Amino acid sequence: MIHSPLRHSDKFSQRNLPTNIDNFNPYVLFAWQRMCELLTKNIEIADEVDTEKLREMIPDIKQVMFMRANQIQKKLTAIFSKCGIAFRIVPNFTGAPVQGFIKKTEDGVLILCMTLRQKFADIFWFTLFHEIAHILNGDTKHEFIDFDSVSGEVESKADSMAGEFLIDSKAYKKFVAAEGYKRASEIKRFASTQNVKDYIVQGRLMKEEIIPWKARPRYEWA
Repeated sequence: MIHSPLRHSDKFSQRNLPTNIDNFNPYVLFAWQRMCELLTKNIEIADEVDTEKLREMIPDIKQVMFMRANQIQKKLTAIFSKCGIAFRIVPNFTGAPVQGFIKKTEDGVLILCMTLRQKFADIFWFTLFHEIAHILNGDTKHEFIDFDSVSGEVESKADSMAGEFLIDSKAYKKFVAAEGYKRASEIKRFASTQNVKDYIVQGRLMKEEIIPWKARPRYEWA
């Protein structure tokens, strides 16, 4: 994911925006960014961002993926609010190929917005934990927009942390070495030991080309 810092003084300017993203329109992107700000404006949150609490809440956030799809946003909003973060899942638009958005407003409020652009459940959760990693790593001094490409040390660090939050790397290596991925029942069993849905394990196996790509759950509510 490429993070692109945006400043109000650069409005409608492409000076700090990516030039290698397909179907990218800076006007649509800024409109989408403004929508994120408005949709999170009235969310009640704790007075300060508490990164320690956010880290402690990782198991609770993982547990949300077991809830019905129409309950996910409400529960995540409540969890992030306790950590001093205004969270919202925002519709995406053609011209703004965005996965996530982090910004500290002029009032000092940290907002975190997600889209369902690709709609795959495993991508949504990985992206969410990627954004959490950025917050925990202190990568939020500027406004950041996550596009689809991956680039740079900061992004790689966030990716690694997100992967570790979801699946313990040592346990995953043992699972792969034992070829448990060849049986759906073993994938489901391993996923339960990591407190994730089986599609999280399947998504990682597919990304690493250990198993072939196949249909997986999608989210459609935003």
